[in-house]
Amino acid sequence: MRDPQARMSLRHLQLQLQTHLLGVPSAIADAIVDAPPLPVLERLGIYRNAYQVRLIEALDDTYPVLHAVLGDEMFVELGGEFVAAQPSSHRSIRWYGSQLAQYLSTHPPYAEQPIFAEIALLEWTLAAVFDSADATPVPRAALSSLDASAWAEMRFEFHPSLRRLSLQWNTVAVWQAMSRGDTPPDPACADQPVPWLLWRQDLQNYFRSMTADEVVAHDAALRGENFGDLCEALVEYLPREEIPLRAASLLGAWADSGMIVALN
Repeated sequence: MRDPQARMSLRHLQLQLQTHLLGVPSAIADAIVDAPPLPVLERLGIYRNAYQVRLIEALDDTYPVLHAVLGDEMFVELGGEFVAAQPSSHRSIRWYGSQLAQYLSTHPPYAEQPIFAEIALLEWTLAAVFDSADATPVPRAALSSLDASAWAEMRFEFHPSLRRLSLQWNTVAVWQAMSRGDTPPDPACADQPVPWLLWRQDLQNYFRSMTADEVVAHDAALRGENFGDLCEALVEYLPREEIPLRAASLLGAWADSGMIVALN
């Protein structure tokens, strides 16, 4: 049986080393034997540098387009600043970097180009979409087979991967060009934010922009409102006689994309 004191001592050493890696003064150097070929501080420096480099590599894995836009030097500089400001707090390194978009939007010089933050937000969201739980979609045929009397009270559940973003800049166009290795367009800001729908189908991420009436209908469906409420939400956009067909076409498009996973 292990000595409880030894376990406590190991835990203390681990915490001291962690504190040092995070850039906070600690007593870990006193617990390390000073022996050749490297002095204690240089050996600790290797661990500290490796910790920072691994976290920057994790950021590169999640934000390759942002890396390409910023360039190697600026991205590494950003990574070092971000690691110092936001130490890892998750057991899995996959989730490191979730605050990067917020950091870019509030810290110069990155905040001077708001599209940087939007690119980071898009890339993080796409990663979250891909890693989300799976579910079996409801096909369009299931909608067609419903009795007409059931439509008014019908409610919908959406795929766990589904996400919504509102982007002010031509972020998607820049992301697409950089992903293909093409020259991206110059940053351009829209008069109004553009809503985007992101989801996964058959292990493939998809995204598209949304019309104003689709946003309203989708919001109603996400709130758990029924088909009748969804139609009522479209009143300010369409004549009443056109609403049922438009609402049904939206449902069909969501079903074809694999977004709907349950009808209640």
